[in-house]
Order: sequence, then structure tokens, then C-alpha cells
Amino acid sequence: MSLPAVITGLEGWTGLMVLVAASFYTSSLLAVGTMIFKLGFADLPDRDTAFLNRTALACIWTALALVLLQWPLQAGFLGGGNLQAALDPMLLGIVFESAQGTRTLFAVSGLLLLHALLFRRRAGQFLSLAGGMLVLLAFVQVGHTREEPRWLLSGLLLAHLATASFWIGALLPLYRVAHNPAYQAHPSGILTRFGRLATTAVLLLLLAGAALAWLLAGGLAPLFTTAYGQILLAKIALVALLLGLATLNKLHLVPAYERGDPRAPARLRRSILVEGLLVAAVLLVTALLTTTSSPNAG
Repeated sequence: MSLPAVITGLEGWTGLMVLVAASFYTSSLLAVGTMIFKLGFADLPDRDTAFLNRTALACIWTALALVLLQWPLQAGFLGGGNLQAALDPMLLGIVFESAQGTRTLFAVSGLLLLHALLFRRRAGQFLSLAGGMLVLLAFVQVGHTREEPRWLLSGLLLAHLATASFWIGALLPLYRVAHNPAYQAHPSGILTRFGRLATTAVLLLLLAGAALAWLLAGGLAPLFTTAYGQILLAKIALVALLLGLATLNKLHLVPAYERGDPRAPARLRRSILVEGLLVAAVLLVTALLTTTSSPNAG
């Protein structure tokens, strides 16, 4: 089946599952990424730290609601895609005892632990790191990374998700920096420091993503001949655009901003906004990939 056939063949229930999955990916990775950004930039002013806390809290509770919503949605899918099946105790029990149930437990436990990010004590930092790891581990409980070699696929996915969440979690605070004239008047180096960290993160993101794509698709040819491979290629194209924007920011817009160029803040904000839209598109394609297709399907 081709990529257009997969998209046009989506039914209402499956389409809802894709949207909920994409929203869960966004909110959970944003929660983890906000935690990583806050710990990595502990010298932020109090007002920006408070903003990160509010962002994390909103993302945590949104992700909690969405991961719990996936439980009856999966039960409804098993029962033919209807509300009656979604509320059927037997089908709900089947889902809970499956890998999807394990994933839900990991995600809920991790998201609750992420609340420790709001604490000022060092113990809160360790608890939030443990919570972030549990949230990321939730992603390897279901899907194609459960296939062999599972340890390698899971390790690559964890590295890919950790670096992606850091990038995603940085977008809102960096947009806030670019929007605040005080930062340009007195550059704190936040953008430059992020650029240095992001260089390493992007390299890890690319290496892990390329290895995952190769292993899951089974080589180069399936990328072009299967629906799974074509969706994966669409994701790769979006990520390439994202990396191009990030390179533009690092090499041109951030230096111009920190030199005090009056046009730089608006340009940087627009670039970060487009990055955010591309991230949303990548996560939507990822949800389509994990919900509607399989590496082994033709």
C-alpha cells in the first residue's frame, strides 16, 4: 500500500487515534524537554524559571490526560472503532494487560515524578530526571522497537527521543528570549550556549535517527517501495527542513541578534515559530507512522 492510500484510507476512529498520539508525543516530549532545558540553564532569571515551571505543569497534565485517553481509544479500536467498545470492561482489561498498558504505567509514573521539577531542592532534580527517563522509556514499550534486536532499537530510540525533547523543550524559552528586548540589550549568551549544546544534540539526533530508519525499514529500497518507508521519508524531509532552519539560526540570526541588529529579533522569532510548526508536523507524521503502518507491511 502506498502513502497516499494510507492517508486517504484513514477512518474516523483511526484518525482520532493519530491526532491523540501526536498530541501526546508533543506534550510529553515538551514536558521532558522543558525539564532538561531548566536543569541545563539553571541560571535563568526567576521570571523565566517561573515560565518554564508553568509550561512544564501544563504539558504534564495535558500528557496525562492524553495517555489515559489512549487507553479507551485502543479498546475501541479492538472492538471495531466505536464508543461502546471503548467503554467495554473486557476490552479495557485486554489493553491494560498488553504492552499498551505497560506504556501507560510508565508514562503516568514518569509524568507524576516530573512534578518534582517544581521543587528547588537537589532531590527534586533527581526525581524529575527519573521521571523524564520513565516517560521516554514509555515510548519503547510499544511499537516497532519491540522487534529484534530490541536492545539496539530501544537504545537508539531513547537517544533520539532525549535529544529531540531537548530541542523541542528549548523552542518556547528561546522564543521568549528573542521576544524580550532586555536580552538583546544585555546579551546573556543563552542563545549561543544553546547553539553549542544543540550542535552535539543534532549530531546524536541524526545518527540515532538514521540508524533507526535503516534498521526498521530493512534497508534503502523499502523506504521507496512500502507505505512505512514513504511515511518515514516524509518525516526525514521535514527533519531536514528543521535542521536547515536551525543552521540558519545558529550561523546568522543568533550572531545578528547578539550584535544588536534591530531586525534580528523579529526574524529570529519567525524562524523559531516555523521550527515549532515543523516539529508539530514531524510528530504528526510520527503518529501516523506508529499507528497506521508497519515496517513489515508492503
